[in-house]
Amino acid sequence: MMNAHKKNKQMDSILTEGNGEIIHDDILANELREAHGPKGAPQGDPIMQVRDLHVSFATEAGVCRAVRGVNFDLWRGRTLGIVGESGSGKSVTALSLIGLLDDNAKVEGSIRMNGVELIGRSDEEMSTIRGENIAMVFQDPLSALTPMFTIGDQIAESLLTHHPDMPKDKVHDRCVELLGLVGIPQPEERLKSFPHEFSGGMRQRVMIAIAIANEPDVIIADEPTTALDVTIQAQILEVLAKAQKETGAAVVLITHDLGVVAGAADDILVMYAGRPVERASIDDLFEKPSMPYTMGLLGAVPKPHVAANQRLVPIQGNPPSLVDIPSGCPFSPRCPLATPECSLEEPNLEPVDDSQGHLASCRRLKEIVDKDLKYTDVFPIPDAVRPQWAEMPRDQRPVTLDVEHLVKHFPLKGGGMFRRTVGKVAAVDDVTFSIRQGETLALVGESGSGKSTTLMEIMNLMKPEAGRITVLGHDLAEIKNRAERKELRKDLQIIFQDPMSSLDPRMPIYDVLAEPLRAQHWNKDDINHRVGELMELVGLNPDYVDRFPSQFSGGQRQRISIARALATDPKVLLLDEPIASLDVSIQAGVINLLEDLQAKLKISYLFVAHDLAVIRHISDRVAVMYLGQVVELGETQEVFTHPRHPYTKALLSAIPVPDPKIERTRSRIILSGDMPSPAENFAGCRFASRCPIKPTLSEEQRKMCESKRPVLTGDELNDTQFACHFPLDVDEAAF
Repeated sequence: MMNAHKKNKQMDSILTEGNGEIIHDDILANELREAHGPKGAPQGDPIMQVRDLHVSFATEAGVCRAVRGVNFDLWRGRTLGIVGESGSGKSVTALSLIGLLDDNAKVEGSIRMNGVELIGRSDEEMSTIRGENIAMVFQDPLSALTPMFTIGDQIAESLLTHHPDMPKDKVHDRCVELLGLVGIPQPEERLKSFPHEFSGGMRQRVMIAIAIANEPDVIIADEPTTALDVTIQAQILEVLAKAQKETGAAVVLITHDLGVVAGAADDILVMYAGRPVERASIDDLFEKPSMPYTMGLLGAVPKPHVAANQRLVPIQGNPPSLVDIPSGCPFSPRCPLATPECSLEEPNLEPVDDSQGHLASCRRLKEIVDKDLKYTDVFPIPDAVRPQWAEMPRDQRPVTLDVEHLVKHFPLKGGGMFRRTVGKVAAVDDVTFSIRQGETLALVGESGSGKSTTLMEIMNLMKPEAGRITVLGHDLAEIKNRAERKELRKDLQIIFQDPMSSLDPRMPIYDVLAEPLRAQHWNKDDINHRVGELMELVGLNPDYVDRFPSQFSGGQRQRISIARALATDPKVLLLDEPIASLDVSIQAGVINLLEDLQAKLKISYLFVAHDLAVIRHISDRVAVMYLGQVVELGETQEVFTHPRHPYTKALLSAIPVPDPKIERTRSRIILSGDMPSPAENFAGCRFASRCPIKPTLSEEQRKMCESKRPVLTGDELNDTQFACHFPLDVDEAAF
């Protein structure tokens, strides 16, 4: 299958970097070869060399300089991680490598693969290289797979496009082999399935199978795990590592998750405002970050393997517009170390030490290195708001939300004219928990576990299908009329994942915040005062109330959503993935804000999130859900350090830790398969089909797991409840 593009050719060209410095390709390759990662120093010649890459787009506002002077090399068998906030140029850089940019894009510089220049080639010429030499795994597999064709047809297409004479039986065998390689069960039968019949994790596995079908030299993975649960994310990263081992390809991994890149990458490139600001081996960068922006990113990340004994460190401000990049260092308006000289000239990448492999872009680099400054020296940790009431024992605080044996089933309709009910989906099935004043309870679990349905059942303020919900002492089954429900609703508010979908784009912020107050019949003067008070409460300028939601950044819009939820002075807030769509630097500020508001206002939070690192940082107690049931409930610290249920331990082991040395030494539990359908009937434990403990049990014990449903059992010693017939030992640590 090897062709002319696969031959290594010696590069003899001399290219000019964006700052005017002449750099020989072999010199840069030798410098990077000094960067030792988990696989040691790179060996041999780079398979791809990117030099002085610039990408710009013409827009109505002006020229958007999305990528400015990017240089890096890729070697076989190594992974380069590219990280940075949204708009930093990560994805544009990746798309330029494979030639999938818009016609409006102007690409300059050099991208050479095995000595062959890719920039300037036509789309027809690039189509012979895509798939054969360079492959890509996209963030959303459903948008990359054609819904009208079977999985087998789409894998076969990737083979026949480059090898049209390949015999039919060989194509079939290769398709089966690829599905088996990426861990799809019953690969022969699943070739006939359509994309919608696969789960999100399985669709991403199919995308990896298509990517490696022709054993490419380079695989580009653009946020391949962003929309996936932590357990599925662990599976996909394992499959990607296996695919790299099978093909020997170089991998470019683009992600905003520093935990993911810590465990998967050998080398790392940090980008800001379209330009690299730090480059190093993964170990060097995490051990000794030398650019203030990199320090800020690492300081803003919650650490799931340690107790949350200090606040997160947000990076103040927002990234600059790539249409109007400020003079000098683009990060200087947000940098605590910035001096007036920083705004005069943009600094170049310079060696951090004598090894030459670690490069950083900062005018104060020498001072940072000489004084060995850490991120806590550059970004002071914000002071926590800790009122006296927080020291009150939990059992002495009033219960604000009490849920007992909650049940919510949805009818499953059959086909045909009459659409008869043929079954039921047990979305929530016997859920019990309580929250006290000033406390945060987190609901965690994979997609489909019933977290959001539980929130909606509470928010409806209606009598549940079965069980009991009590909000601030009011049993929802006893609320008889709309007036009582309206009165209670002001004390119970919700914040959604996407602030833009919950803010009316046609309304200025003043009206957005005033709307719930008008619904409660507040007078105009009180509304004016409250709106200004709310803007200050969430850290926004009150003068901005005449602006529209589209004029704010994502983090600012989420602050507006929080302000709107706080308008009526609620006692309980339901938060459904409130930070999932935010960059890590913005996310830290929102988390700190929520902690401050809780301390000031004594609000109780019911917090739903798939990011377990965030959960450990912000919550007091945690309820782990699986297929509509709570399988473990207790104090966050106890559950995270000594999980009793096998599912909880599997969830915790799948959390990526933002420390490459810890990531390489951790043992990870990879759950087999996907979560069963909640429409199935389960006589026994719902987790039995995926439980890693079950195969170690006796036959009699396994029958008990399959036939008898476990119930939450209390452990008086550590105030933890778990639903498992054979729980893990209390001394067994998660990390």
